[in-house]
Amino acid sequence: MLRAGTAAPQPRQGDFQRRDRPYYDATVIELDALVNKTVPFKFNGAELRFDLSHGLFSSFDVDVGTRLLLKTVARDPRLAAARKVLDAGCGAGIIGLAAAKAFPEAELSLRDRDSLAVAFSERNRLANKLRGVSAHSDPLTGDRREARPAPRIGWGLLADGADGGPYDYILSNLPAKAGAPVLKAFFAAAGDGSHSLLAPGGRLAVVIVHTLAEAAEGWIDAAGLVVVDRARGSMHRAYVLETEGRDSAASPAKGWLPHGQGPEFPLEGLDLRPYARTEGRFELGRARYSARGFWGLPEFDTPSFGSVAAAELCERVLTGSLVREILLINPGVGHLALWALKRLGATGFSAASRDLLSLGACAANLAVSGAESYRAFDALRLDELPPFSRDLVIDSPESIPGFDWVGLCWKTAAHLVKSGGTYLVASRPTELVRMDKARPSGWSLLGERRKRGAAALAWRRN
Repeated sequence: MLRAGTAAPQPRQGDFQRRDRPYYDATVIELDALVNKTVPFKFNGAELRFDLSHGLFSSFDVDVGTRLLLKTVARDPRLAAARKVLDAGCGAGIIGLAAAKAFPEAELSLRDRDSLAVAFSERNRLANKLRGVSAHSDPLTGDRREARPAPRIGWGLLADGADGGPYDYILSNLPAKAGAPVLKAFFAAAGDGSHSLLAPGGRLAVVIVHTLAEAAEGWIDAAGLVVVDRARGSMHRAYVLETEGRDSAASPAKGWLPHGQGPEFPLEGLDLRPYARTEGRFELGRARYSARGFWGLPEFDTPSFGSVAAAELCERVLTGSLVREILLINPGVGHLALWALKRLGATGFSAASRDLLSLGACAANLAVSGAESYRAFDALRLDELPPFSRDLVIDSPESIPGFDWVGLCWKTAAHLVKSGGTYLVASRPTELVRMDKARPSGWSLLGERRKRGAAALAWRRN
């Protein structure tokens, strides 16, 4: 296993279960501004509504793949009888929360590698009043009712294990962009009799784009799973699967990270093996280094022109500067972090992203290159970091339609960059023009570098 970083203290499970309020009530991003549309949805007689976002998959309506999957499993009595259910790659939470609403006796877990998906799933959980119940006696019959926790929502990788398993039923709208090795590993994790995500007799229900259906059926066979039901839509195939002839008790795998009460997250134990691609030698600016690419992340075979522009600009404007603490926002696989390790001699590295895989990949590449300190943060909660704590912030922002991402960038810079420190942004040239026009007082432009449709701008805090 590639070790992803140094472990931070784990949040107490009791705290996670007891809190019944948004985990993002202190987020730097106001989720209301990211809601694109609210849609009604009905599943198995249960009525729900979901907030959707431009920042997530399927921002205008519940996608046809999700509808096909839920239509297929609605006729499966094993789902109605399941007591532990997992929605793997939950997005805005539609599949998992629909199951929680329709089958209130079940214990639901939802996970996604995108913290914005986790935040929207949590938002939609509260909107649909899925709060769990305490142990009590029925006032009419006197029957004792066991406690039922609210759906548990957290960060996690699709092909990694899940704390809280094994599960009676797993549901997933499989993301095609995850990469074939990752999807194959996901099926294998469900079919592994000794460390399976599935409990004995459990079922896995997935939907996948039809272009991957032939490959998926090969992965299903290789994992020792058998098809008990299937459905075909215009663009998707849905499968309900179970293991054949497994009667040994499954032991839960690890790797699921419940959201705690702070912005930092432990990465130790995160299994990156299914995501790892080949390792190569790279040159960025005046630095040469080795790095591994990862399925589902860009820059696996070469640094982007944005990274090249950022490294070359830093080498020009930071000459002679003392840089100890660096924060990289959206670090990808870590090319700019590796460049900074070689060229700046920084002692403290931290990275922030919505993407758990990116944080783990950057950590793994830095560890191999000898970095002694690395901390990973949720990009949605950077306002919780100590103010004026970074000498250099390198940002590769994501542009979300209808959202003031430029204002968010400057808010983050104003909070984190020390006096005399540097804020560098790599993006498209037109977007950086907007960045500079919106520059607050107290910042001076240090320089600009363009590279084949990408650009980088750097500002110093006066």
